[in-house]
Amino acid sequence: MIRRSQTKIILPFGIFLFLLLSSCSSLKKDQIQKQTDDADRQAQMEIGVGEFQKAIDLHREIYQKYPQDPGVQSGYIHALEAIKSLGDEAFERQDFKLAGMIYEILQKNWAHFAEFSQSFSFDKTFLEKKIKTSRCLLIEEQLSSYLKSGDFRKAIELCRESYQKYPQDPGVRSGYIKTLESIKSSGDRAFEKKDFALAGCAYETLLKNFSSVKQWNGAISFSREGLTTRVENCRKILFQNGLEQYRSGNLNQAIALWKSILIFDPENQEIRKAVDMATLQYKNLQGAK
Repeated sequence: MIRRSQTKIILPFGIFLFLLLSSCSSLKKDQIQKQTDDADRQAQMEIGVGEFQKAIDLHREIYQKYPQDPGVQSGYIHALEAIKSLGDEAFERQDFKLAGMIYEILQKNWAHFAEFSQSFSFDKTFLEKKIKTSRCLLIEEQLSSYLKSGDFRKAIELCRESYQKYPQDPGVRSGYIKTLESIKSSGDRAFEKKDFALAGCAYETLLKNFSSVKQWNGAISFSREGLTTRVENCRKILFQNGLEQYRSGNLNQAIALWKSILIFDPENQEIRKAVDMATLQYKNLQGAK
């Protein structure tokens, strides 16, 4: 009789406890789902405006709270794949700056999601190769632009930075040497066309950076001595041409020619004095009219 009474009491209590636990479990799942959905929506917005790191941070935070939830992990993977796809699209349309930046973000965050990286369509090696390729192709574009505009200093700085990052890469070294030879050729063409200011800039830029590439003496077609002679020739010709214009009374032309020397030889005090003197004479003549 007592056992029956106990059974009657325990059974409803057990059912109540089961329903309560089920209700709590369901409530927790709903709570997780809501947080996951919110994170997904916010992350998609961040991805849409190019804030890839913020999108990753959002998914990482929710994953750290609920690492065992398959929905949370699935949303994280989906976001990472979406970011990677945007990197691939940028690479295909030759936006190597954006592509490299996206791949770098994924690589830097790799440790945060490495435990389920086997579910990705890519791996860390893929990202490293894409980062390097994107950087090299971007450098090629920038180099072409600098060389066309005659900004030889920036071209060499870009090559030097790349070489410092990848000193053992034969392609990077070859590109560096090719750039130096291209600058030398630009100087030679300018010299032949009697554009001694541009020629002087090219030769002087190579001369200033020669110590950093002297180990490639056998791989480059020019020497420090040859560059020094060329710079001196450009300086001498421009000075003589300016002197002829000065003696003929063409002060403006003389000033312009002497100033062009200062572009590649800014510390030349003799030329600065000549420019200052001719400029003062020109102002006095203008004031007298």
